Amino acid sequence: MMEAIVLVLNLLEKVSVLVATALFLLLLRPAEVWLGETGARASLRRRAFLVILLGALAVWGTFLGFEVEGTQFNIRMVGIIVAGYLGGVGVGVVVGAAAGGLYALEIGNEMSPYVFLASVLNGGLAGLWSRRWGTKMASVTVGAFVIQGIQHVAIAAVMAPVNLELTIAQSTPVQLHIAKVTANSVGILLFMGLLSLVRELEAARQEAMVSRADARAARLEALQYQLQPHFLFNLLNTLSYLIRTSPDRARELTIDLADFLRYTLDREGKDTTLRDELEQIERYVELERARFGEGLRFTVDLPDDEEVQEVLVPPLILQPLVENAIRHGSREGAVVVHVEVLRRGGELVIAVADDGPGPPKDPMPLDGSVGLTNVSERLSRFFRDQASLTLTTNPGGQGARAEVILPMNPTEDTPGLADQARKTLRTVVELDKGRHQK
Repeated sequence: MMEAIVLVLNLLEKVSVLVATALFLLLLRPAEVWLGETGARASLRRRAFLVILLGALAVWGTFLGFEVEGTQFNIRMVGIIVAGYLGGVGVGVVVGAAAGGLYALEIGNEMSPYVFLASVLNGGLAGLWSRRWGTKMASVTVGAFVIQGIQHVAIAAVMAPVNLELTIAQSTPVQLHIAKVTANSVGILLFMGLLSLVRELEAARQEAMVSRADARAARLEALQYQLQPHFLFNLLNTLSYLIRTSPDRARELTIDLADFLRYTLDREGKDTTLRDELEQIERYVELERARFGEGLRFTVDLPDDEEVQEVLVPPLILQPLVENAIRHGSREGAVVVHVEVLRRGGELVIAVADDGPGPPKDPMPLDGSVGLTNVSERLSRFFRDQASLTLTTNPGGQGARAEVILPMNPTEDTPGLADQARKTLRTVVELDKGRHQK
């Protein structure tokens, strides 16, 4: 019993060296990419890479061994079985033949043919096992024990008719063989576990890159939407005219434009209060009034309720509604836009109404407008499907009314945008992990 424990400890010490080296290799970019695929779909280049990498580890494992009671023990089976798991039967057999052939030449005795056969058999069985049962951690662990068990029984069955005495001598130290199988299985589990971790880290890294790219694209899209060329061109032309005719008015508009841009650019990853959002809307309308003049009338009805004014909303969530009202509510050079905020039980209603021709039908689908669709989706994400946006005709029958309904007290704390992004990333990683385990 003590010899078995010593054997396990010695083998695990050597396995740790092999696994540490494997981890270093897995962190290299080629391994990171090519080891991401499994099974028969793997490319020829990837198979060659696996043969070279895992063949080298298996060959090295032949030298990380020692003798106990006249029997040689080493950890070459770790690399061989992993090769079968990752590359299939062909890769497992080739790696097994390489490591087993070298070890057979090294020992150079009557056991040589059998150690070669055992190595090839392990690699082939590992490939068949992964094809049938996959490479989830439970399958990997059970498979490592079963494959080595089958190999020992098969080799004994082949040896017995040829040399029964040698078969008995090799099979007698059962505890030592169990200890060897256990140590090899631990090494295989560690190797595959590290590989799974590398895959998850790579998936997280890729998702983070995609998320950052999407975030940059979304911010750019928002800026492009908020700062459409015609809006800036018209405003700059108006400013150039007012600088000559009304310098004071031009100065006021320049300050409004600076505040407008500052708010727009400073909202990355932040929430905003309803009060601040409405102040930004008033800046935007003031800039638009430079084009419409007194023909644009804008009013805001915000309750004198601190709790209502401090409600958190996604930044720049109302401007598309006001912009839509100005664009579609214009008639005969005049447009009237009214923003009404009222508290209705546990909900907050924000309505943006105009006196234009109104929507073509009641209610109007939101998918006809990119801006309104974007607002609806952002509200849904921010308030976890507890908010809604509808577009209808005004009660009086004249003009359109966009109505946002959101909870005053969400059932869960409403997270910041950055927190939402981190949560989304964690969800994607968990989904990716689940797909690998299927």
